Amino acid sequence: MQYITLLSGKDMYYQYPHGDEVYNALVVYETKDTMGIPEIQDDEGLELKYFSLEQRIEGINIMAETILRKSGYISWV
Repeated sequence: MQYITLLSGKDMYYQYPHGDEVYNALVVYETKDTMGIPEIQDDEGLELKYFSLEQRIEGINIMAETILRKSGYISWV
């Protein structure tokens, strides 16, 4: 795994649809040797899959999009 960046501060604020608020602190790592089928390991996830970063991801969560943009993985708007 390769360290990419640390994300925190006002850009990492998120308000959930039910009203809870959080300020996230995230460490982003990249791996290139991923194997297997992704599997949800909690009671909050609905779907987990691989996707291309070349095109806009339909229905992406605003926080996930912010993380990808701040980490330098996407530039699309």
